[in-house]
Amino acid sequence: MKRQLFIAAALTGTLALAGCDQADDSEQNAANTATQTEQTTAGEQAQTDQQQASRTLEGVMEFVATDTPLPDDAQVKVSLLDVARADAPATTISETTVDVSGNDPVEFSLDYPTTQVDPGHAHAVRAEIRDDDGNLLWTSPQRHQVEVGPDAEQAPITVSLEPVASQGSIAGQALEDTENAADQAGDAVADTTGDAVEAAGDAADATQDAAGDAVDATRDAAGDAAEATEETAEDAAAASEEAAEEAHEEVEEMMEDDSQSAQ
Repeated sequence: MKRQLFIAAALTGTLALAGCDQADDSEQNAANTATQTEQTTAGEQAQTDQQQASRTLEGVMEFVATDTPLPDDAQVKVSLLDVARADAPATTISETTVDVSGNDPVEFSLDYPTTQVDPGHAHAVRAEIRDDDGNLLWTSPQRHQVEVGPDAEQAPITVSLEPVASQGSIAGQALEDTENAADQAGDAVADTTGDAVEAAGDAADATQDAAGDAVDATRDAAGDAAEATEETAEDAAAASEEAAEEAHEEVEEMMEDDSQSAQ
């Protein structure tokens, strides 16, 4: 009987110890799982922070003048520039070099640190090819503006490069066109000025003629008025003289009548 009780107690103790071991294992597994979750979350956060701290611009470079070959072993330098200030040189944020061969379009990618860009500023991508002496051979004449920053959603861009010689020809043609336009504008201004001067001369002659006519008319009117006044004065004098004579005759007649009456 005692032996059976001892065996039962031993079994009970063994089961209790097994239960404790299983509980310890469960707690350890839970702790390990929590640690792994924290590590994964921290890793993902670190990766996200790293991605936000550095962004990538992607695009394609095209070479416009297909009849002008690129230099052998040409390398294109692609730069991200801060071009916000018009009164100061552009600030280089990041740049990379791309090997090209032939004039076929070439893809590029340009990494830049988001901590060195201001999303409120204007930024642009520029590409150029120089020779060993640093002379500019090809460049992107147009501004290729891009959005930058940790939250920027910039789509792939296309950067067009042209040889510097062709740009010089285009600039020369533009200058010649500008000079021709200026000459035509000068001729038009000269013609208009000449017409205006001629019209002003005609107006002055017309004014002078009108003034002369007015003076002549005034003189004629004054002469006529003077003649009329003179004739009126003569008529008035004659009338006065005639009236005086008539009055004298009447007085003489009255005196004769008085004399006869007195006799």
